[in-house]
Amino acid sequence: MLNHFSRRWARPLACAVLLASCALAMEVKAADTALFRDLRYDAPISAFGTQQGYYDCSAEVGSVARCVDRVKFLGHEFDTQILMFIGNRLRSVQLATAFKPEPYTTLIKALMQDFTLVMLQSGDGRLDLIEAGAGRPGGDGKLGARVAEFESIGLNKGELTYVFVEQPAGALKAFPNGVEAIMKSPPTTREADVAVREKDNEAWLSVMFSLPRRAMEDLRNTPVPKEKF
Repeated sequence: MLNHFSRRWARPLACAVLLASCALAMEVKAADTALFRDLRYDAPISAFGTQQGYYDCSAEVGSVARCVDRVKFLGHEFDTQILMFIGNRLRSVQLATAFKPEPYTTLIKALMQDFTLVMLQSGDGRLDLIEAGAGRPGGDGKLGARVAEFESIGLNKGELTYVFVEQPAGALKAFPNGVEAIMKSPPTTREADVAVREKDNEAWLSVMFSLPRRAMEDLRNTPVPKEKF
């Protein structure tokens, strides 16, 4: 499925993504800590019980998680919404569904309204758009072609992730690379990872929302048991 899609859609989508990623996105509300819709970062796991329609999917996910099925998003029905917890506190929200070209392109275009694309990843490979100088004078003039090639290779391999940051493109030009742009943006800045995966001849599309800097700061502030060693 992905091989057919990559040949038909990857190049025009790459150009659209690159152009929009260089445009200014909307400003982020500083006090907003929503991960997705009304799901708030750090919410207690007790708020997501069976009475709210959630079920324990920790075994399938591989970490503490709660799931709810058939969630409407951007006019499409996603198979599952996954809430992931650390210390019984909500840390990320993921939506996943069987891969289809229409929700894939709709999701990418919708994110580009408020987010900026900073990286593409596939396996051990990474294409860092900020490092390559996207939108900056003297940047890589062949970046559009590089994005299209990276997308095509990733889709053919059945493993491609787009990393978006909820910041205007202009605000990210001061950072040397995508990692610093993510970790040095305000703590309320969301990261959105759109992933396409193929496994056992089945293709899947997912998007995960997180607050990476806030999560890192919370991890650093977590008390560590004192022990002699």
